[in-house]
Amino acid sequence: MDPELFRGPPQAPYAYPPFLAILVTPLAVLPERVAGIFVPGVLYTLLLIAATIGALVLLGIRDWRCYPVSLLYPFTVEAFEYGAVGPFLLVLVALTWRFRDRHAIAGFATGSAIVLKLFLWPLALWLVLTRRLGAAALAAATVVVLALASWAVIGFQGASTYPRLLQKLADVEAENSYSTFAILRAGGLSELAARGVVVLMGIALLVLAARAARTSADAPCERDRRSLVLVLAAALVLTPILWLHYLVLLIVPIALARPRLSALWLAPLVLTAFEALNWYRGWPTGDAKALISVAALIVIVVVASARRPDAGAEAGRGAGFGILRRS
Repeated sequence: MDPELFRGPPQAPYAYPPFLAILVTPLAVLPERVAGIFVPGVLYTLLLIAATIGALVLLGIRDWRCYPVSLLYPFTVEAFEYGAVGPFLLVLVALTWRFRDRHAIAGFATGSAIVLKLFLWPLALWLVLTRRLGAAALAAATVVVLALASWAVIGFQGASTYPRLLQKLADVEAENSYSTFAILRAGGLSELAARGVVVLMGIALLVLAARAARTSADAPCERDRRSLVLVLAAALVLTPILWLHYLVLLIVPIALARPRLSALWLAPLVLTAFEALNWYRGWPTGDAKALISVAALIVIVVVASARRPDAGAEAGRGAGFGILRRS
């Protein structure tokens, strides 16, 4: 493998699994340009927007104001601009939540999300923690089947070197991204110590998720919600590479914690001001301002979303859950 491929973002190789490439192959039959417009790219962007809106519907959001706000988040806009897979992951996580008691749908949605982005593996663990073992087993089977089938379509070309490609990308990009590992390295920890702290933080969040899933003081929906928030937090902490557009997944905890527009919905818009200050680049590479601001947003959203609600918020969220149960 040519090491020149890893000298910076412009030379980075295609690292998504073939499953995604197969899914978007139908776009290739479209005319490439009409009146100077790149048609496949426009249609793909529209699909990303539709996925984001669809996820909000699945999450039970009925307050129309939440839709334009979430579409204006800097990380959502970046996902649209880059053609990132984040909105598709968002709608798959929303499907898992919406149909969590239907093992076939929840298992397939979870497995599909993991195939697209391996760092979402804690989502399958959430099914186990909430005692949806059938859905968890189906998720694991879906991962195996979709991975093997998609590689088979291309004759398993590159399959043997794909794990090495992912490892090389992690070695090159982890410290230069917005990941927890990058933050710890920027803070002066050695590589070994930083990796150890990341693992401990991830385990701690998963332990908290397990406790939340079994807290008898909470209603079943509340146990599911709080444990899902913590599992998604663990996924974001444990991923070796974290780019700004990954944060589109924060829409899930925000939506489940606050079904109507509130201050929490507006929190990610603060990143817009930081963008105006030119704090964010494709590769932050240890930039303390960028790393701390992103970390702070994740902490604020997770802590606020994982809290037990007060009576007013509980009533509002209960209404949202009721809509989902009736649908």
